[in-house]
Amino acid sequence: MKTQTLLVLGFATALVIASSGCKTAPPRVSKLPDPAMTGSGASTSPTPGDGAALAGLDKSGTSSVDGGKLSGLSGSTDLPNDDKLRDRDMDRSEFANQTVYFEYDRSSVQPDQASRIDQVAAQFKTKGAAFDLLIEGHCDERGTEEYNRSLGERRALAIRELLIQSGVDAGHVFTRSFGKDQPATVGHDESAWSRNRRGEFILVLPKKIITTQNQQ
Repeated sequence: MKTQTLLVLGFATALVIASSGCKTAPPRVSKLPDPAMTGSGASTSPTPGDGAALAGLDKSGTSSVDGGKLSGLSGSTDLPNDDKLRDRDMDRSEFANQTVYFEYDRSSVQPDQASRIDQVAAQFKTKGAAFDLLIEGHCDERGTEEYNRSLGERRALAIRELLIQSGVDAGHVFTRSFGKDQPATVGHDESAWSRNRRGEFILVLPKKIITTQNQQ
């Protein structure tokens, strides 16, 4: 009798469970790729590049990789917004051998490049007060245009900061950024990219004085 009762209770319990249903775990849903990380939103992984979103900029424009902003003039793709530099000749050969090269997605100057800046500082300080110095920041071809413009600017400003620390008058040092628009070497591998992540020095020559002679 006890055996029959247990069987009946077990069968009834099974019916209750079957009628109430079982809870199932929700299906796993993959998150959509973040458009800010993919650029176009079509890829599922960040686009690598010299200005890759792997590092990113915060709302203030400060790089999370390189630390805080450096003080100084901002860069642009045009000549710096200063009448002092307009209509003046520029010598790119003077400091061509002192070009500073940067690591991937970095604007901090590496120790093995700092001596180049010291050389430029020492040489520029021998020039007269009529000379100025323009620093151009460049990046390799990878990454977005906007990010690389900002990265190129930070590279130029980092060099400018060290020049000032070496005794160069801040009022004679200007910066601009070309981002990835003007590669020094054409190529799509590290041998080319490493030559394009750079800061160049351009000597700005004294403004020409045009004199006129009265003819009788």
